[in-house]
Amino acid sequence: MSHVTLRDIAKKADVSATTVSRALNNKPDVSSKTKDKILRIAKNLGYTSNLLAKSLRSRKSKTIGVVLTDISNPFFAAIAKGIESAAHKRGYSIILCNTDEKYEKEEEALQVLVEKRVDGLLITPVQKEYQDILRIKERRIPLVSIARHFDTIETDSVVSDDVLGGFLATEYLIKKGHKRILYISGPLHVSSASERLKGYKRALKKYKIPFKEKLVRGYTAKMGKAYTLTRRILKEKLDFTAIFTFSDFLALGVMKAIREEKLKIPDDVAIVGYDDIEFASALEIPLTTVHMPKYRLGTEGTNMLIDEIEGRSTHRKPQKLVFKPELIARKSA
Repeated sequence: MSHVTLRDIAKKADVSATTVSRALNNKPDVSSKTKDKILRIAKNLGYTSNLLAKSLRSRKSKTIGVVLTDISNPFFAAIAKGIESAAHKRGYSIILCNTDEKYEKEEEALQVLVEKRVDGLLITPVQKEYQDILRIKERRIPLVSIARHFDTIETDSVVSDDVLGGFLATEYLIKKGHKRILYISGPLHVSSASERLKGYKRALKKYKIPFKEKLVRGYTAKMGKAYTLTRRILKEKLDFTAIFTFSDFLALGVMKAIREEKLKIPDDVAIVGYDDIEFASALEIPLTTVHMPKYRLGTEGTNMLIDEIEGRSTHRKPQKLVFKPELIARKSA
């Protein structure tokens, strides 16, 4: 079926194509009665506006590129939901890409999104390398980093205070009587993982507990790898009574391995996660965790980006919005 044109609507409504155009663009010089008639006919005919032509005229696509590292992780799914909601409210569409924590896929995704002429980019960067981010900055394409940030590159960012979050998780376990706390970390080139490790060390130092390198393991963002690692650690007979994990996603793998070894949570091993994903409270043993405002990370990052796209932002230096995390005590620790 051929595309419905403005002339088709004009013929049906017995008005000019110019009047149709002005009605569809909500111009004030068209009467309400005529506008309603034109909108009704356009809907009945299945008219869709030519977004490509509009973007060529305005040099705006009203589209945002979103690059996340693992959309199978409920943490990133919640961020994506916030992004989509905020974008929709402001008249933008999104194109979502997943990198699976691989720099090559991030580089490819950014290139494709630039070719599609997105107006700006929201990204949770892999952070193994960052030449692709530098290229985006050189082209002056608006970009906001979500949940992770760069120390060496100036970009707008929306994050949580991960040092404080790591401190809160570790301090909670210490106050529960634990001194031998295993930290299963995310990859340390990722800002959130390295900062949570800083928080872990800070809590140990405050309570005069020696830091032991052998109690920091993992360096992964994958639930399956956390499960395999925990099985291996348990066979090593490593001396610990509690585990703090980089994310709730990792905690799920850890808990599965511990149950398979017939150990009790929290009696034998206490566990604290991070992120407070939606079903953390609905597990058989509800997970003690550090709450991250995931949805707000998405909405605030999107609004920050659109303000930059539309020239509403008044800042000259990169903005950094930092949310304060909160410890949520449940039954796993």
